[in-house]
Amino acid sequence: MREELNILRFLGLAAKAGKVISGFDQVESSIRKGTAKLLIISTDISKNTLSRLLDIGARGDVDMPDAYSFSTMYELGRAIGKPDRAIVAVTDQGFADKLSAELSKED
Repeated sequence: MREELNILRFLGLAAKAGKVISGFDQVESSIRKGTAKLLIISTDISKNTLSRLLDIGARGDVDMPDAYSFSTMYELGRAIGKPDRAIVAVTDQGFADKLSAELSKED
């Protein structure tokens, strides 16, 4: 539980630094542009939204960043100061590396 709070706080720090994008359309655009370095997908994402996300990677025309399933939509949104978010993308490699290391411990 403590690790989850630390991850959410660090995600909030990344958001305050302007290094987090949220919402499906913005995240999709970031993936296509290659600016998304890490994806965090809520554990309660809808099947439709998850399917749309997987379709982006299945086309093979873009490189999908590493992705982790973590926390709820409510908690992800709260961490970045927004309403519920099913998916967020981190656009800074430094923040992405740190979050990836922490999220790997959660798996």
